[in-house]
Amino acid sequence: MSAIRYEFARARSLRATWWGALGLLALGAGATWVAVRQAGGVPIGSGAVAHLVTAGPGRTPVLIPAIMLATALACAREQRRDVLPTLLLALPRRNRVFLAKVVGTALAAALLAVLAVAANVATARAVFGPTFPDNAALAAPAPRVLAGFVGYVVLAALLGLAVGVLSRGAPLLAVAAAALPAGAERLVAAAIRAGVPEAHRDLVRYLPFRAADRMLAVSGDGLSPLVGAAVLGGLTLGCLAVAMITFARRRA
Repeated sequence: MSAIRYEFARARSLRATWWGALGLLALGAGATWVAVRQAGGVPIGSGAVAHLVTAGPGRTPVLIPAIMLATALACAREQRRDVLPTLLLALPRRNRVFLAKVVGTALAAALLAVLAVAANVATARAVFGPTFPDNAALAAPAPRVLAGFVGYVVLAALLGLAVGVLSRGAPLLAVAAAALPAGAERLVAAAIRAGVPEAHRDLVRYLPFRAADRMLAVSGDGLSPLVGAAVLGGLTLGCLAVAMITFARRRA
């Protein structure tokens, strides 16, 4: 508990934490505004509302790569040699320190995701005006989609934490990791479709972020939301395990 309290106290004392959170909320609200403007009409049904609030179906929400990048870069200062020894002298049990970081990151990401949903709903409500269906976010399947969005943000933040620890906060590696959903994964999918026999092209849907996007799906062919969450969750847990080992063995 002392390690968790330390993480929260350190995060609250940094201006970058507050500015970063406000920036992520503004980015999510901006993506919702664009999605609402492109919709061209009032959404019909709770599923359509949930898609607009989470920045649309069939694509990774903009908040996912953004929070991965923010979390990875947040590790930069602490991972430098002039700061890490102080941390490890204050809290010498490294595995507990790392687990505290995981718990703190998960809780902060969940809170940010809930605030982002509220901000995005307010944005959609402001654009649509009185015609916006106020209760749509409470009717099925919107609650499941919004819960999937929160879980998606938490997994992305934890993956960003692992990347930040493994890369020791190197900005280029953090940017490369954040570009996975929109960049490298699409190239891999295109390569699979071009070079793999048709019988095995279903492997595309098991790519981590493409699978996790199913957490926001209302219907359609593909993986179930739980399987999609399990694919990204497995990748995240594997990266966190490697990051914990690296952190425990690192020289201060």
